[in-house]
Amino acid sequence: MILTRTLWLALFCTLLISRDLNAQVLDREGALAITDLSTLLEIVRENNPELRASYLEAEALLQQSAQVSTLPDPRASITYAPYPVFTARGTQRSQWRIDQSIPFPGKRQLKGDIADFGAEIASYEARTFEQDLLFEAKQSYYELYLLQQQEVLIAAFQERLLDFEANASAQYVVGTGAQQSILKAQLERNSLSTRLLSVELQKQSAMERLAQLLNASVSEVDIGTLKRPEIPTVHNNELLRTALTQRPEVKALEAAKMQADAKIAYAQKAFLPDFGLSLTYFDIGQANVPQTASGRDALSFGVSLNIPIWRTRLHAQLREAKIRKDQVQSRIEGLNTTLTMQISDLVNQLNQEHEQLTLFQEALIPQAETSLEATLSSYTTGRGGFLDLLDAERMLFSLETAYENAFARYMKAVSALERALGITTLSELNRL
Repeated sequence: MILTRTLWLALFCTLLISRDLNAQVLDREGALAITDLSTLLEIVRENNPELRASYLEAEALLQQSAQVSTLPDPRASITYAPYPVFTARGTQRSQWRIDQSIPFPGKRQLKGDIADFGAEIASYEARTFEQDLLFEAKQSYYELYLLQQQEVLIAAFQERLLDFEANASAQYVVGTGAQQSILKAQLERNSLSTRLLSVELQKQSAMERLAQLLNASVSEVDIGTLKRPEIPTVHNNELLRTALTQRPEVKALEAAKMQADAKIAYAQKAFLPDFGLSLTYFDIGQANVPQTASGRDALSFGVSLNIPIWRTRLHAQLREAKIRKDQVQSRIEGLNTTLTMQISDLVNQLNQEHEQLTLFQEALIPQAETSLEATLSSYTTGRGGFLDLLDAERMLFSLETAYENAFARYMKAVSALERALGITTLSELNRL
């Protein structure tokens, strides 16, 4: 079982690290072009050095099992007697001895298991860190998308205001319009310019955060026109079970619990003695002795064992192992409670945001567009005033901006739910 798990873990770490060695998405000689979310997430996986270090740590820990589960090195010694030791055949010149300590059966296997579980925990911790990075990348992507949409809406509003200003100026020249209309249009346009500057500053901050995730400078990242994400549907079916089977934190705690069991078993075996084997060769020199003497080079075998009579340390070690297991169990229970509440809150948030999006799409924005068309028709025929037209434009702009804000909040909540479930996209739910 341990061998199978070790081979699986080695393959897992090798595949994850080989992605960085075999695929290089970032071109250091040119700009890094990002237009969709999947490309961004792949680059984060490939290029973040802290993530790579996390997986390398797991791979390094994988090498500990072979170190702790093998027999200790044998010990060789030579004893030389400067003063003669006489035997029946002659003088004893030296002793050659080899000692091999042997832990009680099962101890080495348990130490290997503990090391394997430690490497497995580290691999899940690396996956946890990866999902945290992907969550941050998604949040930055949706933030940049929102800012781009705000720029588009502001630019379109400014363009319409220029047309309104030109129309108002023409009416003012022929005496059918008021100068106040021109000033109102200019003031509104300047106000939008200030708002656009604020958006640019927010984009710069978002770009810096994103560049840090990509292990690149801002100049190396080229954010094009980001593609509009699709709105996924969320069903509150088996979501908690999905989280409990997919979250790397859950799997790390499961491995920690098995490691705690192995530590308890090892602490119990610590009460049992270890053994030692020895082989000694006595080197006897030649000498003139009676023919009846029977002394010769001698060989002896020995067996030893340590006696664990000082039990205070051993009992404390066993109590610590049991406490550690209780600690892991408490963390599992706490994580289950947190996941239950977190998933429920996110699903409720998504439902509320989805209702808002539907209200904007099916009622508010169409009504504002209809109102603007009617006001524009009245203005062009001289039956309406410029301020009414400007108010109608403001209302439509405000609703479109509110819709984009709600859309960004919805997608950020989706990414939070994906993180809570331990998956990359909600589309994986169908497969799971």
